[in-house]
Amino acid sequence: MNCIRHEMTHAGEKPFECLYSEKSFCVEESCIRHEMIHTEEKPFKCQYCEKGFNVKRNCIRHELIHTREKKFKCQYCKKSFSEKRNCIRHERTHTGEKPFECQYCEKSFSTKQSCIRHEMIHTGEKPFNCQYCEKGFNVKENCIRHEMIHTGEKIFKCQYCKKSFIEKMNCKQHERTHTGEKPFECQYCEKSFSTKQSCIRHEMIHTGEKTFKCQYCEKGFNVKQNCTRHEMIHTGEKIFKCQYCKKSFIEKINCIRHERTHTGEKPFKCQYCEKSFSIKQSCIRHEMIHTGEKIFKCQYCEKVFNEKMNCTRHERTHTGEKPFECQYCEKSFSIKYSCKRHEMVHTGEKPFKCRYCENSFSVKSKWKQHEMIHTAISLQSIKKELQVEDVQHDPMISIQSVKKEFQKELNPYQTKEESKSHTEPVVKMEFNDNNTPGVRPEIYPVAMFRNVFSNTDV
Repeated sequence: MNCIRHEMTHAGEKPFECLYSEKSFCVEESCIRHEMIHTEEKPFKCQYCEKGFNVKRNCIRHELIHTREKKFKCQYCKKSFSEKRNCIRHERTHTGEKPFECQYCEKSFSTKQSCIRHEMIHTGEKPFNCQYCEKGFNVKENCIRHEMIHTGEKIFKCQYCKKSFIEKMNCKQHERTHTGEKPFECQYCEKSFSTKQSCIRHEMIHTGEKTFKCQYCEKGFNVKQNCTRHEMIHTGEKIFKCQYCKKSFIEKINCIRHERTHTGEKPFKCQYCEKSFSIKQSCIRHEMIHTGEKIFKCQYCEKVFNEKMNCTRHERTHTGEKPFECQYCEKSFSIKYSCKRHEMVHTGEKPFKCRYCENSFSVKSKWKQHEMIHTAISLQSIKKELQVEDVQHDPMISIQSVKKEFQKELNPYQTKEESKSHTEPVVKMEFNDNNTPGVRPEIYPVAMFRNVFSNTDV
């Protein structure tokens, strides 16, 4: 029977169709289980609480929370597990043991599944094919998620608002933003979190634990993704290549996002209007304009935010947390962008190139500031064209109309305090110039006076 099921994956045969959607399955049991999502039927009830499940094995696994002793204890920390294999896997994060080696390169892995998935990158094997297009995947979960883009299926609905989700886990996490539930508590302080992963990452700040070690140097990381990214510096590996141009990427998600700039694909649709987006985060952010939602509350003060990222950044001003570590030195940062900008000091990378000369810059604001030099005119010319005697009000009021625009163009990312300290002196210098003999006139950008002059004036 298992052989017949397996052969169906090659033939693409899926004879069992869902009664409620366009989905079809090669195994009847899978179809029945899927239909329960639509009917919300949960025939398997926990003996110890009121929870229900549509899959028997999930119910059995849940009941172990009530009954099973966590008798397998980690040799290196206080954690304990109900299953031996989970304990062994966990201990490898302490020992750095990676017994599963890739057949095609020098990489090794702590779990067999991770190794198999990695090897598929080399072989190009993608056993899971989308029912609606020619796309293939090496992970079943990714294929299912992709198919929902075609069907528009979002079967998991929030109990508190109109939002719906492709994945149950994402729906649960979202609902916690309404309830304020934070079931995962830090062992070392009073902080609590809505997701387990956030809690684990936070606890590592207390323990100083950096469980993910670079294979090529002594550097350690508390986030696996950061370690993987760092290792690629040593290997020079950029395994994800754009299908449409010569660009390649360290991370698959960045490659997919880039390819959408070629295809124009915008798979994330707003639930409230006809707008669509190429990045999920952009869609979520846009939807909050419709709902007026500010669901992310600071744990330390009364501030609220409509983006989780902004709330998290703000909370770091209270905690002093700096989770983004430089790959080249020991410095760490509270904001990812700041870390990237700092790393460019090490790499010498200057992605922002001047359109008028050969200069290039690592910081966007410096690049914009530099380009203004090319379009600048002298203060003496400005005064001549301004003809202050024709202005019916104080020239200082005139300059107020251009301050805001100049400030924005100079550096769109700086804080209010930074922009104030930078812009005010420029205004004062402009009107305090008494044309002292022998002193070269100050140079100011045309953009600064955009609201003062017409096109013919400049």
